Amino acid sequence: MLREQNAADFGDLLMWPTLALVHDTIYRDRWSRRFTAVLADEYQDVNRAQFLWLKMMSEASGELFAVGDDSQSIYSWRGAKVRFIRGFAQEFPGAKMYRLEQNFRSTGHILDASNAVISHDPARIPKTLFTRKGAGMRIETLGFAYGSEEAEAIAREIGRRAAHGAAWHDIAVIYRQNRLSRAIEEAFIKARVPFEIVGDVGFWQRLAVKDALALLSLSASPEDRQSDEAFRRVANKPARGLGAKSLGEIEIAAQREGTSLLGAVPHTKLSPKCGAALSRFVQTIRASGRREPESVGERLSWLLEQTGYLPALRADDSDEAANQRENLAELISLAHDFAEIGQIMEHAALASGAPGGKGKERVQLLTMHRAKGLEFRHVFLPAWEEGIFPGNNARNHDEERRLAYVALTRAMEQATISWCDYRQGATTTPSRFVDEIPLENRINRWNWMEPHSAARQTGAAWAQTQRELSALGLA
Repeated sequence: MLREQNAADFGDLLMWPTLALVHDTIYRDRWSRRFTAVLADEYQDVNRAQFLWLKMMSEASGELFAVGDDSQSIYSWRGAKVRFIRGFAQEFPGAKMYRLEQNFRSTGHILDASNAVISHDPARIPKTLFTRKGAGMRIETLGFAYGSEEAEAIAREIGRRAAHGAAWHDIAVIYRQNRLSRAIEEAFIKARVPFEIVGDVGFWQRLAVKDALALLSLSASPEDRQSDEAFRRVANKPARGLGAKSLGEIEIAAQREGTSLLGAVPHTKLSPKCGAALSRFVQTIRASGRREPESVGERLSWLLEQTGYLPALRADDSDEAANQRENLAELISLAHDFAEIGQIMEHAALASGAPGGKGKERVQLLTMHRAKGLEFRHVFLPAWEEGIFPGNNARNHDEERRLAYVALTRAMEQATISWCDYRQGATTTPSRFVDEIPLENRINRWNWMEPHSAARQTGAAWAQTQRELSALGLA
């Protein structure tokens, strides 16, 4: 279709010129002779098409200047191949390598920790970052019982630092998976910490979460006209052949029969395929209300399975589908804490009206991938746990290690790593990356605490923080 319309998407803009250079020597010679040198930045992120293009465009001059850091190659899921930067000298015999090892961003303890973690990647290009900024503060490594406790502690500590002069925009919370933002968001709302979710929407605004809540709402009151919007949202997820025309017919039947849209399905003439699929959907929704008393989490899990919503996501191997599955797992885990559907719906409504948004004076919440290239004076790194970071389904543990390196080196002055004993219905253990940080570069408490007082993080300290925030009008 693109070719018929003489159009190209982004991938085509890489593919077609590269193929032209590969197959037409005259064309390749004409273009490569136009340049005396080729310069490429972020070379650790090139894919095969970009590599071939660069190699052929520099063929005539023999001059290719590439800048990159193989320790920050974290985009294999986009097609990037770290082997291109690591094999540069083999691809271009006689190439010279210049190691730029002085770091102007971070303090000594942060760099020593980062160097130690990345040193366990045996294939990396050897280098050791150093700084002239001094040792600075050691990395805080903290364990908590639950994710909610971890999030509340981070919110309190951010509030304490703000009360002592830290700017909100100099603080970031960086996590491996976007579903992990949920507990942080809610703790920030409660503590009145202004925040912005970078490159994403809040947990309760995410597509799969809103779909799951719609299923719950529909199952709670299938015959109520107030559930019609929920029906419109999920009746065709996964696809059941319900188009605008069929939905219009159901709307007419609902008006005629004086019932909800779900209740109108049996009274609507639909195509055999669509009619059968929608009938099964209606039966599933109604059956959920007849089941034995169960937790909201159990009902939600059953609905997602029986309606085909989760199976459809499992059949999709894209990263977006994986993110949606992670968000649903977080929602199901949270839903177990509610006795009634109305309670979780009310909770979602309150959290959706959070004071998050965009603006300069806000704490930044973002994933490790989005944090690349950025820097903050204070960086919090929650959920460093086996099974999450690195993940159980991680395709490449060496790339996860590079992500740890990227995350740590976002911090300019203070870095805080935390983990939980229990998250999302399962026991957890600290990430292997924590153990790889030398003992002399980390401290198992907040830096401001007196020795042996880590167990007393609440009480007087929290009361003092509240007094400081009240003085600033933030509590």
